[in-house]
Amino acid sequence: MKESCKTYLDEQFGGDAEIIGEIYAEYVSSAQGKVKEAKDALAGNAWDPLDKIAHAVKGNALAAGDQEMANVAIALRNAAKLQDSEESAGLIAQMEGLLAKL
Repeated sequence: MKESCKTYLDEQFGGDAEIIGEIYAEYVSSAQGKVKEAKDALAGNAWDPLDKIAHAVKGNALAAGDQEMANVAIALRNAAKLQDSEESAGLIAQMEGLLAKL
């Protein structure tokens, strides 16, 4: 478990390892699915859906205490609004890299 997430979730849930484990597992699973959705949206130049996917990733990351992923998702929202394919692809790749560390 990513240390920043563990610290944040420990604070939020009083160290309840079972609840923390469930929340973290759900976060990781959701993030994996959202990154795949983001790749598909980018491939189809679906900018509004890409923005919405990035927004969901941001919210989920913040709820799990993963500020690093949230920051990338915020940048992806901005890139989607600008319809910047190259920047969006790079940011999605960053998300994939972050997922590999979860």
